[in-house]
Amino acid sequence: MLQDEFIENLNDADGKTLIDIARNAITGDDKPIDNIPEKLENRAGAFVTLTENNRLRGCIGYLKPVMPLVKAVEKAAWNAAYRDPRFDPMNNDEINRISIEVTVIGELKEVEYKDIRLAVPGKYGVYIENGIYSGTLLPQVAVENNLTMDEFIMETCIKAGMKKDCYKNSSIYAYSAKIFH
Repeated sequence: MLQDEFIENLNDADGKTLIDIARNAITGDDKPIDNIPEKLENRAGAFVTLTENNRLRGCIGYLKPVMPLVKAVEKAAWNAAYRDPRFDPMNNDEINRISIEVTVIGELKEVEYKDIRLAVPGKYGVYIENGIYSGTLLPQVAVENNLTMDEFIMETCIKAGMKKDCYKNSSIYAYSAKIFH
């Protein structure tokens, strides 16, 4: 349904670099990372998810490509650790216990509900928008919570602050993503 060449061309070495960038941002380590591939300087959206003992500890990101990917990961990591309003700022004791996940976001493409609901859960993220309300769920949320696509879309509506059937009169966008741990 959706092809995203940039996402498909990211590899494990790129993922390791992005994880290193995220960890350095969280720890305040300003040691330069060697040999950052030029493709990681392309504008792309990214989310950084922090977990401790498989429990969410922070998740913040940029859905749209507003800055170079390396900068988006750096800023998202720091904000997830210290500015996620759902959690207290991370302390030094926690830094070595957290797991970092970087999700690189592909291009948002408007889709019809009848089409996206047929996708395999976990293949695409969903972004729903209606006036001042909007929300997204990353593709891995569907898998982690064993959701069907219908349930995933409804949960995205709820996250956006709307009723669970908001998809009936909202704009729906889907996007590919590449996830690195």
